[in-house]
Amino acid sequence: MASTTIQSFYSEDIDSTKDLPQKQKQVLKACLELFASKGFEATTTADIADKAGVSQGTVYKRFKTKEQLLQAVVQPLFSKTIPRAAKEFSEDLNQFKYDSLADFLRPTLKNRLTFATENKQIIKILFMQAANDPQLLSELVIPVKRVLTTTIPNVIDKLKERHLLVDWDTSRILEYVLSIGAGFGAQIILFDRKFDLDTAIDQAVEFLVKGLSPEK
Repeated sequence: MASTTIQSFYSEDIDSTKDLPQKQKQVLKACLELFASKGFEATTTADIADKAGVSQGTVYKRFKTKEQLLQAVVQPLFSKTIPRAAKEFSEDLNQFKYDSLADFLRPTLKNRLTFATENKQIIKILFMQAANDPQLLSELVIPVKRVLTTTIPNVIDKLKERHLLVDWDTSRILEYVLSIGAGFGAQIILFDRKFDLDTAIDQAVEFLVKGLSPEK
């Protein structure tokens, strides 16, 4: 199951933007990398210019303040990059064949927790910006909601049809699975907790399988 980083998708999205000069593309990509690694406040104009390989004057030629730069950086994330990342995950879920509940849970949890680990600083930026802008929040929620209300429920329904999953209401099962995944995700993103991912996933899968397997 693929787990392309947000930064990789973002770089492609910026490169494909036709109305942006090449040097400004370099600036935006450098900003995202630096904001994610050093933080917005700690990143200086000199840092951005050095990372982008341009002069400091070029950095602010199109964007007059660092706040404008931040807005320019995050807008493609919400409008292009996050929908692409959600689509990749959705397509992977639909392509896989599951012979057991564990076959669905283990790669799915590993994919999303690996994604959270690799992209945690950028995800923090996304949530901070979305919290202050209803439009950005809507753009963030829509692709995620599509996966949660369509793709994963479809997989759950197919597992129930094959008697690989307890015959409960799909939304109830989804809540249990999401609570485990979101719990680990929050620890990774919000609290920077470091733990053995494989061990944590094995334990989560064991717990969910015991609770969600049909009675024999």
